[in-house]
Amino acid sequence: MPTLDALRKEIDQIDGQIHKLLLARAEVVTNVAAAKSQASDGSPAPAFRAAREADVLRQLVARHEGPLKLRSLVRIWREIMSGMTEIQQQIVVAVYRPENGSKDGWDIARDHFGLGMDYLPLRSQREVVSAVRDGRAGIGVLPAPDDGNEGDVWWPLLATVSQEMPKIVMKLPFLRSGSAHLSNAQVAICMPGPEPEVVDATYLAIEVAPGITKERLVSLLRAAGIEATVLRFDSNSSLFLAGIDFSWTNVVVDKAIKNIIPIGGYPTQIVTD
Repeated sequence: MPTLDALRKEIDQIDGQIHKLLLARAEVVTNVAAAKSQASDGSPAPAFRAAREADVLRQLVARHEGPLKLRSLVRIWREIMSGMTEIQQQIVVAVYRPENGSKDGWDIARDHFGLGMDYLPLRSQREVVSAVRDGRAGIGVLPAPDDGNEGDVWWPLLATVSQEMPKIVMKLPFLRSGSAHLSNAQVAICMPGPEPEVVDATYLAIEVAPGITKERLVSLLRAAGIEATVLRFDSNSSLFLAGIDFSWTNVVVDKAIKNIIPIGGYPTQIVTD
């Protein structure tokens, strides 16, 4: 059995190797930023790519083994990605943080996006949307539109085909326990970038003719080959919110459905035992 001193020296050597690899990764990231700049139309390409980060974390989880807890590993990698993102672009994360009530969104946002971001707490959900749209923030974190939290009902604001409005790109926490209570789910929103985000599930804002009920809407969607879960109705905007477990493509539906607008989606979360 090696001595304690020998084991500590071995750890120091491994730490040195890890540090060198992080420096090498940072060098590659600077080249990524330059490649994005050359490929864009002159406007800065966003450094945050939700689908890319989800893919990196899934690969990490798939090959993981040994005594290190998975949640610790993911937390370490999230900090690495946060620091590497900061090399490309300093991002402000606007987070809904009510004066009274749950602060889950604030904790989940800081836990996921890490120390490489700046954080802007806002008292209104709609103000978070405005901050991202106006460029005061690069990312917004809000209660998931299907979590049962009415708040100030922000999701209808995204129901536009304009590229000048943010879209949902991620659901948080990305790594969660299967036994965890789901009512505190959050989503990340950001402005559309030059590369489309790859999603596994999509939120739809659906405008219908007067008098169409939730049950009738489900029937009309099913007749068009769309299996959707109708989540809620906002009477102020006359929009239903629905969720589908795939990426949306335009489908012809009954004329009783006036419009279907995807307001974003997310990569499927990693669920642990």
